[in-house]
Amino acid sequence: MKQEELIKPQISTDQEELLLRLFKDHLDFIIPDFSSIKKHFHFYNKKKKEYLVKEGTITTDYFFILEGYLRTFYNTESGTEVTIDLLRKGEFASSMYSILKGAPSFECIQCITDVLVCKISEASFRELALEDPKWIDLGMKCLKSALLKKEERILTFGKLKGKARYAKLMQERPDLINHVPVQYIASYIGVKPESLSRIRS
Repeated sequence: MKQEELIKPQISTDQEELLLRLFKDHLDFIIPDFSSIKKHFHFYNKKKKEYLVKEGTITTDYFFILEGYLRTFYNTESGTEVTIDLLRKGEFASSMYSILKGAPSFECIQCITDVLVCKISEASFRELALEDPKWIDLGMKCLKSALLKKEERILTFGKLKGKARYAKLMQERPDLINHVPVQYIASYIGVKPESLSRIRS
């Protein structure tokens, strides 16, 4: 089943400037003439708890986060939600499994707060890459960053206990505690909410 478009794009000069600043500040990537490639990018405002990707849908899109916080999670057979990523401004969100295999996503991408994102499709990205190889470099930079983040999380789970995992997360990303509900943080570091409450006390 193809993922349905749930919202209408809202485009403004301010949003374009946010995207260009994100590319420059977070990815060291400068676009000299955005007007010539503007058609490939679509801006969306999403509300808290709305979805960018739902489990079981096929998606072909990448989302650059301009404002707000997202989470990626999957549902176990018993119906428990397991948060596998927490994302914020400057990062990108996607279901790489669905994009690369053309298969339904096994994960959901949900807004934790109100969010502003910029979407580009895989087809549009390929078109840009054919026109200018620097887009390939950008794609590699994004993928390397995402893979490094996942590998660090795997190693953290293997080497550190819950209290140390929480301390490491707060040291690296202290803003999360003010924007992300405790139950999502607990799930992300692999502890129960009540255990996290004891860790934080």
